[in-house]
Amino acid sequence: MSVNLVVASDPTDPAPGSTIVLETYVTANAGELDNTIFGAIQFSDALVNSNAAGNWQSPLFSSQGALTCTTAWCVAFSQVNPAGPIAVNLTNFLIARTTFTMDAPIGTVFRFTWRTTPSTQRLDWFGITNAPGVTIPVPEPGTAALLGVGLLGMALAGRRTT
Repeated sequence: MSVNLVVASDPTDPAPGSTIVLETYVTANAGELDNTIFGAIQFSDALVNSNAAGNWQSPLFSSQGALTCTTAWCVAFSQVNPAGPIAVNLTNFLIARTTFTMDAPIGTVFRFTWRTTPSTQRLDWFGITNAPGVTIPVPEPGTAALLGVGLLGMALAGRRTT
């Protein structure tokens, strides 16, 4: 079993006001049984604004919960099967897409983690209650300029040797 949070938007040029798209891929393919799944992504309210209207989850069970957001966390997926526990047999399945708008200056580091407390609102994917998050650095202009100059120099040096 696994829960993987990945950055789907272009993290190479995150400027204030741009959108961050996170995708959640899940695996449960060994006959695990469950009837309730839930995952909320936690973030710093001073750095990003959640965008619940842009969020999406793939339905696995007959009852899907709301993808609500607060100033510190956002529900990525929430589903209940009232008929009881079932096995879903999924491998690297896209279950959710969660969007945020960056509201922070250049040089900020964005950290997104799975909510682990309270127990009624923590990550729960077929028994997994904690998984890795993601970090997105917003490079300072000087860093980006130095990288660009270095790449240009390497390209010019390569042309001279041929």
